[in-house]
Amino acid sequence: MNLNIKATNTTATPAIKQFIEEKLSSLEKFLRPEDKIRVELEVSKKHHTGLVHRAEIDIQPHGYYADSRGVDFYAAMDLVMPKIKEQLVKQKDKKVSERRKVKRLGKGA
Repeated sequence: MNLNIKATNTTATPAIKQFIEEKLSSLEKFLRPEDKIRVELEVSKKHHTGLVHRAEIDIQPHGYYADSRGVDFYAAMDLVMPKIKEQLVKQKDKKVSERRKVKRLGKGA
């Protein structure tokens, strides 16, 4: 897993980087080692209160993408993880269903 963390209008502290790596470790079973994961953290300059922190995850070459906003980076990451995981699980289920369908059709012939 090739991980790239970008911070806009803020700095990515070692604690935040470690938190992101721990959260993304749950996705390893869905990804190949050569996949590139880009995580972008951004603080809005226009707003000073509310959901000003944004977390975005982009997984290439598959094209999975999710983003969310929160009161801090930890909350934003907690909100974005189910979104990206749902996409990965859906794709894996499709692949498994296709394999089972091919095997089932192969036995009947």
